[in-house]
Amino acid sequence: MMPFITSGLSTRQRNTALFFQVFLSFLLFLALPAGLQGQTARTYERAGDRAFRQKDYSAAMEHYSAALNKKKGKISLQWKYAEAARMNSAFVEAEKFYRSVASDEKGAGRFPLLDLRLGELRRNQGDYEGALAYFEKFKKESGKNADPASLQKADEWMAGCRWAMAQGPRNDGLRITHLDQKINSPYSDFAPVSVGDTLFFSSYRFDKRGDRSKNKAKITKILLSIRGGRVREPARGFPATDSAHVAHTAFTPDGNFMFFTICKNANAGDIRCELWLTLKDRKGRWVKPLRLPEPVNLPGYTSTQPAVGYDAVAQGPVLWFASDRPGGQGGMDLWSLPLDTIWFCPCTLPEGGKKMTHPPAFAQPVNAAAPVNSAANEITPFFDGRTQTLWFSSDGRDGFGGYDIFSAKKDSTEFEAPVNAGPELNSSYNDLYFFLRPDGYDGFFSSNRPGSIFLDPANQTCCNDIFAFSYPRPVDTTAQVKAPAPQPGTPIQRRLIPMDQLQPNEEPETPKLDDFVGLPLFFDNDEPDRRTRRTITRKTYEETAQAYLGRQDEYRERFSQGLTGARRETAEATLDAFFDDEVRRGYDRLGLLSEILLDELKSGATVEVVIKGYTSPRAESDYNLHLGKRRVSSVRNHFTSWNSGALQVFLQNGQLKISEESFGETTARRDISDRLDDERNSIYSPEAARERRVEIVGIRRKQ
Repeated sequence: MMPFITSGLSTRQRNTALFFQVFLSFLLFLALPAGLQGQTARTYERAGDRAFRQKDYSAAMEHYSAALNKKKGKISLQWKYAEAARMNSAFVEAEKFYRSVASDEKGAGRFPLLDLRLGELRRNQGDYEGALAYFEKFKKESGKNADPASLQKADEWMAGCRWAMAQGPRNDGLRITHLDQKINSPYSDFAPVSVGDTLFFSSYRFDKRGDRSKNKAKITKILLSIRGGRVREPARGFPATDSAHVAHTAFTPDGNFMFFTICKNANAGDIRCELWLTLKDRKGRWVKPLRLPEPVNLPGYTSTQPAVGYDAVAQGPVLWFASDRPGGQGGMDLWSLPLDTIWFCPCTLPEGGKKMTHPPAFAQPVNAAAPVNSAANEITPFFDGRTQTLWFSSDGRDGFGGYDIFSAKKDSTEFEAPVNAGPELNSSYNDLYFFLRPDGYDGFFSSNRPGSIFLDPANQTCCNDIFAFSYPRPVDTTAQVKAPAPQPGTPIQRRLIPMDQLQPNEEPETPKLDDFVGLPLFFDNDEPDRRTRRTITRKTYEETAQAYLGRQDEYRERFSQGLTGARRETAEATLDAFFDDEVRRGYDRLGLLSEILLDELKSGATVEVVIKGYTSPRAESDYNLHLGKRRVSSVRNHFTSWNSGALQVFLQNGQLKISEESFGETTARRDISDRLDDERNSIYSPEAARERRVEIVGIRRKQ
C-alpha cells in the first residue's frame, strides 16, 4: 500500500503510484495466508519482502509483524515493519517502530534515513516544529552521505513546515461536518458529487467477484444517498461491474451524460484507470457505456477523476481530468477538453436504444500547464463555472501535509497562481475531491484525517471518509453573478445548460409523521420464510427487502419473457419503474420515518404506528393470513433493531407502540391472477407484486 508522501522517488511509475492511493485510498489489513502458519521468522520476512516489492504494504505489515513475534528484537525487521507501516499511512504505528530503531545503539547508524522518516511522520501528523528538528538533524548528521533526492525532499518539507507554522486559524465561519456511518464506512469513501438532493460517491467496500480467498479482494462501486438517507447502488442500467473498479461520476448539467472511470489493478498497489461515457436514452435509461477513444485514453497511461464545468471562454462545458500521460509537468497533471467538440447527432439515441449509435469524436486534451500543474501530483479537479475557478489537490506545494486543496482563478485564458484553501479544509493528512454546490456555499470533500472510520486501531488514518463543509450565507444573495450563457452554434445537438445556471433545489420541508401514513413496504413472493405457517419471523424488513431488490433482473426477465419489440420494452420499463420507484422508495422512506420517530420520542412524545399486512391470492386464505402476519413481524423487527436498537427502549417503556393487523388475501384485488401455472401474472407482474406488502395505515402522536 502506497502513501501519499514518499522520499527519494522520481520515476513516472512511482509518481503514478502516489496517485493511485487517492483512488483506492488504502487496502484493508490482510490475514496471513494459511500456508504460512507456523513458519519461521525468515519465511515470514521473505513473504513481507515480496509483498513490499509488489506494493502490497498492508500484507507486508502482516508478514513482518509475524516475523517480529518470533524475533522481537531484530532491528532490521523493525525497520522493515516501520517502512511498510509508513507506506500504509499507519503513521502512529510507523513512528513507534522507527523510535524503537532509534533507541538501539546500532540502529541509528545503520539507517541513515531514520531522522528523515521521523520528520516526515511528525509533519504528517501536524507537528511541524518537531518535524523541523528532525529534518535539521538529518541534514546535519546524514547530509553528506544522503542521496540528492532525499536532501531535496528534506528542504521541501522544511519549507512546507515553516509555511504551515506561519498560517493563522480561519475566521470566515467555515463549518466542517464528518458525515456519519449512513454514508461513510470503515473502507474508503470518496469522490462526492451532489446532484440536487442526491449525493453520488465512490466506495471501496465491495467484494470482488470470483475471489474465493478468505479475505476477499475489494472493489469500488458507485453509491448514492438521497437527502442523507440510507446509501444504495443506483438503479439498473447505471454502470457497474463486480470484477473492476467503477468510480468518479461527472454529470453534464442537463443530467443526460455521465463520465466515469473503470480501473483495474496492475498489482497490489498500482491501478490503471480509463475514462468512460454513458448517456440516457429517451426513456431516461442509461445506455451501454463507451470507453473514450484516443486521444483521451492513452494505452499504458491513466486517465481518471473526470469533472465537468462551464468555461466562459469556451462558452460551453469543459471536461477536466487527471492523467500521467506524456506532455505534462510531471507526475499526475490536470488536463481539459471542451465538450462542445463532441458530436452528438439527434439520432444518437433512437427510441429504446441500448447504445450510442454514433460514438462521439474528441479533440486533443490540453495540459493546464504552470502555474496549475507542477513536477509533483495535481489531481481531483473541480471547475466552478460561477467564479471561473479551478479547484484541485496537490502534494508538491507549500501546504499542511499530504495532499492539500488549492484553487486557481482563471483570468481569460490564463490561470492565476494557485492558493491554498487554508486550515480546516486542509489538514496534515490527505484532503481531496473538493466539490462545491452550484450555490457556492456548501460542498463536500474527502479526507483520511483523524476521526475517519477505521477497522484496525493500528491504522486509524487508513481510509478516506466524506466530509461536508458550508460557508455562512449572506442575508442578500440576489446579486450573485452567473456565468454567461453559451452562444448558439455549438456542435452539440442536445443543448447543454451551463452548470452555474442551474438553480439549486429548494430545501424540502422537513417530513412530518403524517407524511408516512399510507407508506407501502413490498415483499418477494412467499417472503419472509417460505413454506411455513409461522406467524412470526426473525428477519427484519431490511433483510427481506435487500434480497428482493437483488432479484430485479430476474423479475424483469420473467415478466417480459415471450414478448418482443415495443411490448417487451414496455414490460421491462414497467417492471423497473415498480422496483425503482416503489420497492426501493419504500425501503428508503422507512429509514427516514425511523429517524423522525426517534427525534419525536426523544422530545417526550408517545407514538402509535398502525401497520397492516397484505398478500397476493396465490395461496389459500389461512396460509395468506399467516404470511401477512410474518410480514408485519418483519416490519416490527425493523423498529426493534434499527440503528443498533435505538428505538427499543421506547418500545419497552410504551412510548412507541406498533399495532399489528393482517388482512391476508381477503383484501387483494379481484383482477389479480391466483393461478399457480401463471407465474408471470401471479408472481412477477407489478400488479401482483403490489399486493405483497405491509402498509403503515396510521400514526398517532401524543405529547
